[in-house]
Amino acid sequence: MQKNKNYSFPQKAVSPFFIHNSFILFMLYFLASCSCEKSPLAEYGESFEQLMRTDSGLFRGMDLGLTKEQIKTIEPNGLKEEDNNDGVNYLFYELNLDSVTTYTLAYYLPNNRLNSIEADIYLLNEPEAADLFAVFKKYFEKKYGQALVDGDFYFWTAIGRMGKTRIALADESPTYKRGKLTLVIHDEQD
Repeated sequence: MQKNKNYSFPQKAVSPFFIHNSFILFMLYFLASCSCEKSPLAEYGESFEQLMRTDSGLFRGMDLGLTKEQIKTIEPNGLKEEDNNDGVNYLFYELNLDSVTTYTLAYYLPNNRLNSIEADIYLLNEPEAADLFAVFKKYFEKKYGQALVDGDFYFWTAIGRMGKTRIALADESPTYKRGKLTLVIHDEQD
């Protein structure tokens, strides 16, 4: 009868350095694979994506009916003026997109409920404004359909939780002799 021999192979110790580095490489691979998902706004360009911030809501994640506190949470930077006249709260923001492009945002909240957003976007020159106008137009037409045109203004109607909302976009560059877009979003009942 032959004895059963247990053969063992020499085992090398796995260094903590190897385990640590393997874990880091795995996490980098995992994060890289997760972060490749592009924003739905990326197709419209970096400037537009920064201005809109998100494709949810009507503009910058905002929907009509929000309170002043909700707006300040969504829009935490750039508040220059906050006022209340005759029951209408008003928030005014000044922001920079880059070194030459600035924009202002005005939020009007009668009875502490957002019913109007006004954005003025100031660009270096008229061609830049025309390009950004075309991007906004393309985005709104994809989201809300063909625009109605009245003079320099393009209008869309969105249906939201507060009912019908009117979106107006204009390139006012010729009047200002520099690049300027105006975007107004308001409750259509007003």
